[in-house]
Amino acid sequence: MSSPAPPEKRVGGKQRLLLRIERFSRNHYKLVFLMAALAVVAAIFLGSRLKLESDVLELFPEGNRNVTAFKEALRDFGSVDYLIVLLEAGEDEGPDELEDFADLFVERLEQDTELIEIVEYRFRPDERFLELFYENALLFLAPERLPELAEKLSDPAIRQQIRENRQSLASPTSSLTEGVMVSDPLGLMPFFVNRLAGNRGAFKVDLSDGYYLSRDGQNLLMLVKPTGHSQDLDFDERLMAFVRRSAEETRAELQQELTEYDEGTLGVTVHYTGNYAIALDESALIKQDIKFNLFFSLFAVSALYWLCYRRFAALLYSSVPLAVGQALTFAVLFFVLGQINASSSAFTALLMGLGTDFTIVMYARYVEERRAGKNLVQATEAMVGETGLGVFTGAITSAGTFYAMCISRFRGLWDLGFLIGTGILLCAVAILFLLPAMITWNEGVRRRKVDSVRKLHLQSFGLEYLIPFSARHRWLVIAVVAALTAGLGYMANQLEFDDSVRSLRSNRSDAYRVQEKIGEKFGAQLSYMMAVVYGKTTEEAIELAGQIEQRLQHYIDTDVIGSHDSVLTYLPAEADQRRVMRALDEGKQGPFDPQRIRRTFVRALEANGFRIEAFDDYLARMEQFLTPQRPLALDDLQEKGLGRLLDRYVKKDDQGVRIVTYLFPTDVRWKRRPPPGLIAALTQGDERIVVTGTNVIGRELREIFPRDARYGVMLGLAIVFVLLVLDFRSLRLTLIALAQLISGVVMMLGLVKLMGMQLNYANAFVATMILGVGIDYSIHLVHRMSWSGGRIDSGLLETGKAVVLAALTNIAGFGTLAFGNYPALRSFGTVAVCGSLTCLFTSLTLVPALMAKRKGDNAKPPPPPAA
Repeated sequence: MSSPAPPEKRVGGKQRLLLRIERFSRNHYKLVFLMAALAVVAAIFLGSRLKLESDVLELFPEGNRNVTAFKEALRDFGSVDYLIVLLEAGEDEGPDELEDFADLFVERLEQDTELIEIVEYRFRPDERFLELFYENALLFLAPERLPELAEKLSDPAIRQQIRENRQSLASPTSSLTEGVMVSDPLGLMPFFVNRLAGNRGAFKVDLSDGYYLSRDGQNLLMLVKPTGHSQDLDFDERLMAFVRRSAEETRAELQQELTEYDEGTLGVTVHYTGNYAIALDESALIKQDIKFNLFFSLFAVSALYWLCYRRFAALLYSSVPLAVGQALTFAVLFFVLGQINASSSAFTALLMGLGTDFTIVMYARYVEERRAGKNLVQATEAMVGETGLGVFTGAITSAGTFYAMCISRFRGLWDLGFLIGTGILLCAVAILFLLPAMITWNEGVRRRKVDSVRKLHLQSFGLEYLIPFSARHRWLVIAVVAALTAGLGYMANQLEFDDSVRSLRSNRSDAYRVQEKIGEKFGAQLSYMMAVVYGKTTEEAIELAGQIEQRLQHYIDTDVIGSHDSVLTYLPAEADQRRVMRALDEGKQGPFDPQRIRRTFVRALEANGFRIEAFDDYLARMEQFLTPQRPLALDDLQEKGLGRLLDRYVKKDDQGVRIVTYLFPTDVRWKRRPPPGLIAALTQGDERIVVTGTNVIGRELREIFPRDARYGVMLGLAIVFVLLVLDFRSLRLTLIALAQLISGVVMMLGLVKLMGMQLNYANAFVATMILGVGIDYSIHLVHRMSWSGGRIDSGLLETGKAVVLAALTNIAGFGTLAFGNYPALRSFGTVAVCGSLTCLFTSLTLVPALMAKRKGDNAKPPPPPAA
């Protein structure tokens, strides 16, 4: 099918390029279809190989020392890489049922050493460590408690303790105390065991039975340390399958025992949280959101097309180029990023709303030209060659404002901005090639029973008549828009920022709900701080860790820090050990005389009727711990096979030695920000010490994010301004478009405040995004009113209809996010819907009020075109 030669000498280079694309697509539509199909197949293959990134830390910015230290600490020590299991007792059940279940469950879990490294669920120090501990018990004693120990080892105290032991044997619980009496007849263990049991981390557990029980005895906590990393989803799936299977086998075995004795049904339930469970939940939710966003937004947009166009062909004109653009974006995602996360998963819904704008405006022009009596060739040339100019500018400005998000140091926003910016350009390219080809095949080549022109229709619910109203009452409209902008601008100035990182997590996952329950039952929110020391040698690092403990004491005494956990729990600082050794050496002829203590102890045993040989092992250990030869070192723990335990606290590599101390603040206020003065007190300006944690990086993010958001908006405005000037070649038209845009964005922020919402790490960049979305509406109207000389004619109303439909499809796409699994993205979708509505309002009112001719005749609405 030939076409008349376009008047290329009278048009610019951009229009010539668009007309060439139109001619190629119309004359070679089969080749265009084939290329599109091949591209989609290749893109689907590549998209199916994308990795899912569920680690929220990967969304955080790079280059900040505190953030980097936090991420490195988690990687080095694996401190949060636990599978946390919560056992909950049923009705009429309590600690006994929970403990029986836990013992059998752990027995099964520890059988698979390839998956499970260790399970902590009760206070049971490693036997190898206890051997080392007993032999060097006094070295674990705080030096300031030596006078108490001296009193305990005095002759009267020894004789009194042995008499009490004799009395205990006569009690009904003697069978329980006999073993303890033989291993610790002088009752010295309470001096030392608090060091091991006193720091149970963030959890407030009841250790009366030795298990990690809640205070009400209805829940038992288990900390499972797997062998693999939580971000390995394949490992997570194998781990969780094994753990769940072990839980069911445990339940079945215990239930069988209850059935044999006709004791009812076992009511213990098992819940899972921690990074391994969260990673699986998050990956499943990300997949769910991608599918939901893609298909629901496609359905919503298609339904709008059907409602507004009443043609099946219009659905294809919209959905096919959009699907091709989406598929190509997945291919780019594979090559550039290689993975998709909770933040970037939103791009499918956003593209569905944004990418279809161009089809709407172009097809509306085609409808207008065909109903005006133009043939197919003339209509498609006008569609691409004239309306395509606005589409070209709209695509560039929209993509540019999303690319402006890439200045953010937040990985999630960088990914989202890059993907949507790239997706918009790819959708625009797909539309420019496919729309003329599809129209040519459907309405020019394919035989039709009904004249396609008679079926052309565009429904916009009458909203386009705001344009002639605004032109007739220009000063009233300008005053109303200015007043609304000022009022809502005042509200926008009152907006608060929610700096909680939790909004980036889904609150709809099972693991999240279990985590909340653990916080309620065990008084912990799994939030903590870390003081990491960096030493060239082990000795230097241990010394620095000892300084941390000393400086921390004030905050423990004042109950700012509830507990702490460090390698010094298992390895006292060398300086403290040497103080103990000096005191023992100085007391050899006095309170710590080994011979006197042994002699008094043996005589007391004889006087109370004990067999001396039963205490031979203890006597040998006592001789050893009263006369230590040297301080304990990390190597001593390593030799006892406790390297696995040390990995939680110590990291050695070519860069030196790093040791972490975990700090657990008491007040909920310190979840969002560190306690005043704590960081300065612990570091004291020493660059070898870094204090970090979720509250510390939260403070850093609160400083970084608003600055990035401001720069993003400023850069987006600059991009829009430059592109508008280049496109319009008129400062007046550029300022009119910008006035509409800024007014719409200010109104959007005011509406957000009126709705009781807050800005967060996701929706704060909606303002940048709306710069690209909202400007499209005015671009098309400004272009059309410039062509018509400011007259309000039927062609302008057709463009108005297209703008209305474009906004509605944006709302349909953005609104999909409001039903997702992530709070931040739900608010993102809600704010974007508000922005689309406010920018649609200002484009239909402010632009015609500022651009319409002053003559009243030209401002009257024209009669509707004949069908």
